[in-house]
Amino acid sequence: MPQHRLPALLITLLIILLSATASQAQTPAAGVVRCGNTYSDAPCPGGLPVAADDARSAEQRRQAQQVARRDAALANDLAAERRAREQAANGQRAARIGPAAAAAPQPSAAKSAKSAKTPKTPKPTKAPKQALTKPQLSKGKPLGSG
Repeated sequence: MPQHRLPALLITLLIILLSATASQAQTPAAGVVRCGNTYSDAPCPGGLPVAADDARSAEQRRQAQQVARRDAALANDLAAERRAREQAANGQRAARIGPAAAAAPQPSAAKSAKSAKTPKTPKPTKAPKQALTKPQLSKGKPLGSG
């Protein structure tokens, strides 16, 4: 009899294994899970499920895509305009703040005559002071007495 039980046991184990595999294949995916500060479609320890289904209608999705295309076209136009302005300004010099060199006032003859002074003669140098010695500092009194 033990020979007949072995195939029955194998068949029973095979059926249990196949039913477990089939039930796992039928379970829906976990969806979006928040794992700390990141989002994933794979479950993680301590992960919280997040409802990430798109509740917009087909018309709302179409409008959003149209707005995104319009914004992208506008961004491309602005970038092309910026590149054109940079190309036009390529040969220009930097702007100058203040009056131009040609517009600067020229000094008058009266000012130039007034500013032409004769140099002063330097004052004679004084002799350096002599360093004080200990008796001169205390003036005959012991140091520390007032």
